[in-house]
Amino acid sequence: MAKSLYNKRILTTRPAHQANTWDSLLRAEGAAVNSIPMLAIDPLTEGAAQQAIKKRILDFDQVGFAIFVSQNAVRYAVDWLEDYWPQLPQGPRYFAIGAATAKALLARGISCEHGGEHMNSEDLLALPALQEISGHRVLIFRGAGGRTLIGDTLRARGARVDYCELYRRSLPANAPTDLAEYAFTPDAITVHSGETLANLHACIERSNCTRLLRTALICPSTRVAEQARTLGFIQTYTALNAGDSAMLEALLKALD
Repeated sequence: MAKSLYNKRILTTRPAHQANTWDSLLRAEGAAVNSIPMLAIDPLTEGAAQQAIKKRILDFDQVGFAIFVSQNAVRYAVDWLEDYWPQLPQGPRYFAIGAATAKALLARGISCEHGGEHMNSEDLLALPALQEISGHRVLIFRGAGGRTLIGDTLRARGARVDYCELYRRSLPANAPTDLAEYAFTPDAITVHSGETLANLHACIERSNCTRLLRTALICPSTRVAEQARTLGFIQTYTALNAGDSAMLEALLKALD
């Protein structure tokens, strides 16, 4: 069977610890893959941050709704929960921002409700279970900073919202140099988040690789695609979500 990406070169930008599955999928389709991670994920290890996390985890039995905003949030949060709660308390209901995060939770033995295939905050907030939550306590597991739409909306609905910030996102130190030394003109670039896109654009400007702004850019959502156009990317394509199958489908359509 012919390889669907035969003779195509793809530049991928996922964090190093998450890149292998996506890159392997593209190679299986025949692509030449170059990976330059544009996002690093590191756990918060400072004393104050660790104490803040520990406090949230110890109080977990008082939480009514536990929301996980990413697979990284699942990874770090469940490690903490397993340390302090060998048997999870019965009280919390579990929610994930999308199907991939829900799958990551299920892999750790936790069933949850999720916002569907679009994997965005808006779909999560549309779930019936999150409409009438006045007076309930909500804990959102996430990285430091990021969008506040979920917390702001649930507070407006009367919930008591706390954040448990577990990790930070940053630009890998060698990313600007790696991009400046990147001699190829790829057929497409894939980005899996808005922050990854922002870092990529900053590196393009810093390294004067403006030719990459003309490359087909595969984005995980309409919001990120709009962000890309604002930054000057000329060819943007929108996947249904950031999952591998959806991103691959958008990539194939872009290069058809």
